Amino acid sequence: MLHLDLVAVPPCKGIYAVKGLDFKSLPARMRFLASDAAASFAEIEPWAVVSDMWRSPESSLQAVREGRGAQPPGWSAHGIGLAIDLDIAASKALLGVATKAALDATMERHGWFCHRRDHVLGFEAWHYNFLGVGAKVAGALTSDEVEAAILARHGAELAPDDAECQRLLAKLGMYGGEIDGDIGPRSREAARAFERAWGLNVDGVLDARTRRTLAFVARA
Repeated sequence: MLHLDLVAVPPCKGIYAVKGLDFKSLPARMRFLASDAAASFAEIEPWAVVSDMWRSPESSLQAVREGRGAQPPGWSAHGIGLAIDLDIAASKALLGVATKAALDATMERHGWFCHRRDHVLGFEAWHYNFLGVGAKVAGALTSDEVEAAILARHGAELAPDDAECQRLLAKLGMYGGEIDGDIGPRSREAARAFERAWGLNVDGVLDARTRRTLAFVARA
């Protein structure tokens, strides 16, 4: 089972606005980061104004279905506790810097790397991934590098074997058969129920995408 080392982040400066809701700080349900990312965030918190942090499986799926550009559950650094989005203008003002390049340089010293590294205020300029203090990134930060950071922490856990898939489906109340690693008709029907619920290809096949989504949704 996937074990995320998430820790709660205290109320921090931020704004979260969706469907008419406007918070002065992120809601408590979003204030979670991986433990080392949380420790680093405590150092930038005095000037970091956050617009997004942790995303639950449900919120990730909702964002995908609404076409808001999010990754499916289990495929985003936000869901693993390794990403934040910043209000760039407000963060620069509190940090006391004039340029996005200066903000990015400070973030990188704390282990946070902008998804795009040209310092241009365009798409994804607000999104920062935690790769660790001292991490080196040459050129653009690719999705492959972010994926590598996720797999370095949780690769095996995101690829459960057949018996573990049965256990996870049972935990979700979708499977009541034996936990024997034999993917027969009952297991496949449980897999189809899960796939329907989570927007996957409904075929009852426990492929890599279904296994990873299952591990994330049924996480400890």
